[in-house]
Amino acid sequence: MGIRRLSDELEKYGYVFSLRRSALLYGTMFLCIFALGRFFALHLTALLVLFAYSLILLPFFIRSILKNRYHQKRFSDLNIYMEQFLYSFQKSGKILTTLEDMLLIFENGHMRKTIEQARDHILFTFNESRVEKNALAIIEEAYPYDGLKTMHRFAYSTEVLGGDYEDSILLLLEARRMWADRVYVLQQEQKVKRREVFLSIAVSLLLCSMIFLISSRLEVDVAAHPIVQVITTLVLMSDMWIFYIADKRLTVGFVESDHTNDAEMVERYRRMKRYSDKNPIERLARRAAKKTLSRELEKQFPNWLMEVSLLLQTENVSVAITRSYELAPELLKPPLQEFLLEIAEKPDEMAPYLHFLDEFALPEVRSSMKMLYSLSSGTGGNARGQIADIIRRSQQLLDKSEKLKNEDSLAGMYALFLAPQLTGGCKLLVDMVLLLVLYLKESLW
Repeated sequence: MGIRRLSDELEKYGYVFSLRRSALLYGTMFLCIFALGRFFALHLTALLVLFAYSLILLPFFIRSILKNRYHQKRFSDLNIYMEQFLYSFQKSGKILTTLEDMLLIFENGHMRKTIEQARDHILFTFNESRVEKNALAIIEEAYPYDGLKTMHRFAYSTEVLGGDYEDSILLLLEARRMWADRVYVLQQEQKVKRREVFLSIAVSLLLCSMIFLISSRLEVDVAAHPIVQVITTLVLMSDMWIFYIADKRLTVGFVESDHTNDAEMVERYRRMKRYSDKNPIERLARRAAKKTLSRELEKQFPNWLMEVSLLLQTENVSVAITRSYELAPELLKPPLQEFLLEIAEKPDEMAPYLHFLDEFALPEVRSSMKMLYSLSSGTGGNARGQIADIIRRSQQLLDKSEKLKNEDSLAGMYALFLAPQLTGGCKLLVDMVLLLVLYLKESLW
């Protein structure tokens, strides 16, 4: 079952079996293993174990390489699509015309095929009330990036409701540019981390080999000892596994938005609200939950503020916030519900705005909510200027939150950087002890 799943993955990422290519790959791998075996003076049994281990591991390395290329291609296609969609929609204001323009840009491939499906859905569907919206959902399903959904919602809303959308187009173009820049930075950081792990493995193995130079001068054959043979084989296998894990963790999608822990975070928020400050244990649990939720809210709040900013182009603050509820991240829906209820009770007061997420003490949230209240009450002067300020703030916060997500995706890489040094250190220690024992034994005899 596992082999079949791996085969399906390789096919998904574009791998085409070729006898010549396979022979070249496995031949290169065997030459590298043979060179390592000669370098560490491994016996035939140890070499055969390494060959068998590499034979099993190689398809997984191939999967990581192909997966990385696959994600880079998807990102490149989506980046081009979003940029050109906005420019085209800016001229026509029509989704169908925009999709037809996109087909002129993309050659044969997954993106073109997906756009064709969306275009054909509009042209040949006659029994739906929201044809364009459902057509765009086809592209969103194939490329599940939150920014793409925001852009499509804006386009559909504009086509249905009309209105001046120039400022919103500029806002979305800037958001796309910042997203692309963040991904480019992340890709470079991934290359650096992958290189660091590889160099850590290479340096640790070179240091391990130093003991063999010392033993040759002392005329003690440490490398041939069965314990050293076993330890060397295990270290080489461990280092290959460490590099595979590092490569796998660094091969991440740039298009897919991660919502795997949304339900867990919502439940944690609800539990936190039930905790009592009077109970010492619950007080500690509340503090721990707030710390986790604060970081998550810091990442998700800008997405909601971006939606509100777009809605403010055509709606007043109250309607924009109400309509934003359905589009909000799942974690923000419970506090938003509380916020909307409080606004209904005190529509003209600032208190509901200040109470929104106030227990988490996030300065960006408080400042943004003050600006929304000022715009709602009409006390801040030029409304267009205030909306522009909110847009700038949402852009800055969104950029910061996405950088936090990228940092989280690279978390733990330092441990993988240190791991080869630990395995190499263990081998070096065993080699030195054996060298001392064997040398003393020969000296005494």
